[in-house]
Amino acid sequence: MVRPSAGVIRLTKDVVATPSRALRAAKRRNKEVLMAKGALYAAYAAIGFAAIGFAAIGFTAISSMAWAEDLSSATVPLPPGTFTTSAHSDEWKIANALSAGPAGITEHAAVIDWPVNPKDGMSHARVLRQGTNGWTCLPDVPGRPQHNPMCVDETMMKWLTATLAGKKPDIDRVGLSYMLLGEARQGQGATPAKDPKEVKEWFYVGPHVMIVLPDSAKDALRGVNQDLSNNQPYISLLSTADVATPIWVIPVAKGGHRIKEEPVK
Repeated sequence: MVRPSAGVIRLTKDVVATPSRALRAAKRRNKEVLMAKGALYAAYAAIGFAAIGFAAIGFTAISSMAWAEDLSSATVPLPPGTFTTSAHSDEWKIANALSAGPAGITEHAAVIDWPVNPKDGMSHARVLRQGTNGWTCLPDVPGRPQHNPMCVDETMMKWLTATLAGKKPDIDRVGLSYMLLGEARQGQGATPAKDPKEVKEWFYVGPHVMIVLPDSAKDALRGVNQDLSNNQPYISLLSTADVATPIWVIPVAKGGHRIKEEPVK
């Protein structure tokens, strides 16, 4: 029997012993790796949840910003080459409408929006805010190069509703309205343009009040100025219908100017 050499014995011991040590070492390494992975996963999860949270907060903030509208644009002059539009939030339209009259009236005035289809008449106007004093304010008429909100009393609302419908207003008392941001309009008797960019000449009327007289007194307006360009009071029909009743427009400032309501110091 041949006795194995020492080198073979050592080699055999090393081969047998090495897997045992390697197994223990591998287990330790696996445990360490698992612990490291666990820590990394926890960190990633925390970062991920935080990112999701920040993303959600950011999305919410962006969404809020996207839906929020700068209400100051409801009264500042329009940029050149732009026109009034109905594509605004209700809050914007309310702010715009209330800028048409003095605070003592607008504080408790109702606010309504123009009907989507003007041919539907004012009965299809949408109420934006309820009022308690008999006054109604409306936002800009779309398609004008200047803000033109108005506030009207009950008689003037009756006149406006009938006039837009091409009907006789049947006015039996004086009616009043305010347009304190002024307006821009086409000439007397002009057919409203479908595209405001096609209008060759706009007449800019300064802040003004409008008065409608009873039918029995409308002859009192005979001979009153009808020129829109001289900053003087003028009469206008706003309708070509035979039954149209004129209104008296009285500017209180020049076209392109503003007036400001403030306490006396």
